[in-house]
Amino acid sequence: MEIKKWAEYDIIPYEALLLADPNISEIKRYFYQSDVFLIQEKEYTVGVVCIQNKEDCSEIVNIAVLAEYQGLGYGKQLLDYAIAHVKQFHNKNLIVKTANSSIQALAFYQKAGFRMVEIVPNYFTTSYSKSIWENGILAQDQIILQLSWMG
Repeated sequence: MEIKKWAEYDIIPYEALLLADPNISEIKRYFYQSDVFLIQEKEYTVGVVCIQNKEDCSEIVNIAVLAEYQGLGYGKQLLDYAIAHVKQFHNKNLIVKTANSSIQALAFYQKAGFRMVEIVPNYFTTSYSKSIWENGILAQDQIILQLSWMG
């Protein structure tokens, strides 16, 4: 397993990115504005994380692991790598946004120490043309989680 920074000659890992964000035009908008890291198994990309660094905080705008590699610790390794990367920018806050219906993601982030800090009502029902269903739940509200540290 290796984590490496995405380079222009690398293939854009749409298969993974679309697992976390079904809006391809949105992915194309933020992908090139992000620090992108790939997790690879024998040069095969099995996961990706996109991070945008702002002056006051950083945001994980996409993190995903291919379905057949989920549950093997790759997501945790990507998240830990993202946190270490953000700390290099001396930002004290890292946020991530997900849907109320993303039960696994909500558990994943909270296990890593993220706390829910804001809910944006009806974000998914007004921002996406098609309804998104996960775990039998309609994605309606955006949940913003934050991880903060000192120093």
